[in-house]
Amino acid sequence: MFQEANFNILVIDDNQEIHKDFIKILTRSPDGGREELTALESKIFGTEPVAKNTLPLFQIETASQGKEGVEKIIKAKQEGRSYALAFVDVRMPPGWDGIETIKHIWEIDPDMQIVICTAYSDYTWEETVEQLGARENLLILKKPFDSVAVRQLSCALTKKWQLLQESHNYTKFLENRIEERTSSLRQSLSVTRGTLESSEEGILVTDNTHQVIDYNHNVIDMWKIPSTILEKKNINTFLEYIANQLENPDSFLKFTELGLQTDEPIKLDKIKSKDERIFEHYSQPYKRDDIIAGRIWSFRDITKRATLESQVQFQATHDSLTGLSNRLLLMDHIYQEILRSKRENSLFALLFFDLDRFKLINDSLSHSAGDKILITVANRLKKITRAIDTLARLGGDEFVVVLSSIKDENHIQRIAFTLLDTFHKTFLIDDHELSISSSIGISIYPQNGETVDELLRNADSAMYRSKELGGNRFTFYTPELNQKMLARLDMETDLHRAIVNNEFVLYYQPQLDLTTKELLSVEALIRWQHPTKGLILPLDFIPLAEETGLIVTIGEWVIREACKQNKLWQDQGYPPIRIAVNVASKQFKQPNLPKMIEDILQEVQLKPQYLELELTENVIINSAGSVETIAKLGAMGIQLTLDNFGTGYSGLNYLRDISIDRIKIDKSVINNINVNRGDEVIIQAIVSMAKELKLEVLAEGIETQEQLAFLTSKKCGQVQGFYFSKALTASDLENFIRDMKSEHDKT
Repeated sequence: MFQEANFNILVIDDNQEIHKDFIKILTRSPDGGREELTALESKIFGTEPVAKNTLPLFQIETASQGKEGVEKIIKAKQEGRSYALAFVDVRMPPGWDGIETIKHIWEIDPDMQIVICTAYSDYTWEETVEQLGARENLLILKKPFDSVAVRQLSCALTKKWQLLQESHNYTKFLENRIEERTSSLRQSLSVTRGTLESSEEGILVTDNTHQVIDYNHNVIDMWKIPSTILEKKNINTFLEYIANQLENPDSFLKFTELGLQTDEPIKLDKIKSKDERIFEHYSQPYKRDDIIAGRIWSFRDITKRATLESQVQFQATHDSLTGLSNRLLLMDHIYQEILRSKRENSLFALLFFDLDRFKLINDSLSHSAGDKILITVANRLKKITRAIDTLARLGGDEFVVVLSSIKDENHIQRIAFTLLDTFHKTFLIDDHELSISSSIGISIYPQNGETVDELLRNADSAMYRSKELGGNRFTFYTPELNQKMLARLDMETDLHRAIVNNEFVLYYQPQLDLTTKELLSVEALIRWQHPTKGLILPLDFIPLAEETGLIVTIGEWVIREACKQNKLWQDQGYPPIRIAVNVASKQFKQPNLPKMIEDILQEVQLKPQYLELELTENVIINSAGSVETIAKLGAMGIQLTLDNFGTGYSGLNYLRDISIDRIKIDKSVINNINVNRGDEVIIQAIVSMAKELKLEVLAEGIETQEQLAFLTSKKCGQVQGFYFSKALTASDLENFIRDMKSEHDKT
């Protein structure tokens, strides 16, 4: 269990917002971080969580440049306090970079734990090791940060630092203790015996002829030394008997032989016995009247401490949910594979896994069910991966397999097919039988990359291509995929800029009453006025906006602009009409959606009955609490339409559960009028059903006189499509309304 401790942590970063983020993440919450750290402690120590456990007290200090941070470290050392951990950014212009800063830090305090905060474009792990050397107190944290990972790293590394300080203190204590015992040999035998027996270590005392002249009972109990060995009193016999109980006896004997040949102190940090115990071994000469009279050999059982250190190290390098290697350990394994492949002139491959439809399953069931799926996937992959391969979880539903010693692409294909086959068996999770598939991207060393980052990035690109092709398949990386990913990144960057620069515009497509030929409503359709690419249709950027989450911000902008425009038309004297806005899945999941819309309506002074929200069946299926959200929106007086009706299988079921005002028959069904008799029957059934349920029906995508005639004959009430008008700018729609009025006045 973590004891109440106060650890000093230094954040060196030229970004003040990063300082705030670290302080926020590592400062105790009102309950002291109890809930999160209780679970962490349980995993690290294998104990039952204790209700009163608390997050360690972290004292966070910040510096904007490397030199400033080093000055703070010097001052702290002078004041008798030390920093346990430093988070150091790689890039801090115009001063020292992270590498130079760390070199200065370790000149002052080589024990300080360091986490380099870096992005893929910064130093690679091998470059970092080349600059700083392979250090146990050095880790890399990739941006953007995950708050749980930052807390776990902070807890693990400060605890590791604390153990290291205790180890140093203990070593100093032990050296002082043995010195005291050496001088005590001048005193009476009774004092010597008392000192030996009071020690926690197992101790042997020898003279200059290597004869054992004294020992305590601890050393006999530790190593179960029989009387036949005790009677011989030869240190070599003692040490050989102890060596036979160790996992690596030759190494131990070689080390102790050095102690028999030198007058200097010697120390062996860890020796492991065959029964899994771990010891520290220390030997130091003792003097009598300033003359070396022999040596003291001591053994200390550090099994508990070493086990704790191992648990902390495991926690820092393994995924807490599945027990697989995490990103840090995976990157080290890939780097080692690169070195091995260079030496042996061989190939290895990275297989980047991502589960298909995992988010839908996770949202539909629960995160607990999602965790069970991930654990099951990990266990299945463990069973079929080879001992020489590496299996890791990067986070979320992403896994990586490093295939070592690959012969050729055919060899990789056979293994990839085997890995895909493991998903064919259904997953039984909380009484739900689920079918889950996976998309795999493959990169090969060295043709698809010669660094860790290149191989991971290219395998990731190939995985996305597998998803685009429908999933449940694997794809090898090609240079063309990289170009596609770069284009996607450019588009995402432009999309962020478009929000800031207000580059979006709305067009409006009329929706007409088929009987009265009057304008009932308009559908607001977004366009992107790109500064160099011209007008971009939603099909070319909305999917990316949904994937990146930018659709939430864009969707709110559309609702606000549509409501503003509708109110402006009313203020200008045009007949009041509804304005319809499409709502995406991620936007609909926002818990504040009803409140946000209510605030917009109040802000622009538009009555709720003049706003219509179009929801697809997928939006409703993928949103927890959709029935309640729809009920709230309906209670506000907002018109609700079920869009793309006729393309799914569960529309009729949802009509029983949700309160809507209008059904919109999908264009794909309308296109088959006079082409597919089945779709004509579907249209007639939808119109009849809507009439019974007292719902309005709108057919979209009308392009021909034949389609219009059929819909008129089936008494479909409302229509929309190019036959009447394309999507128009606000001013063009005003002309459309005036032209309609003129035609109406003539008749």
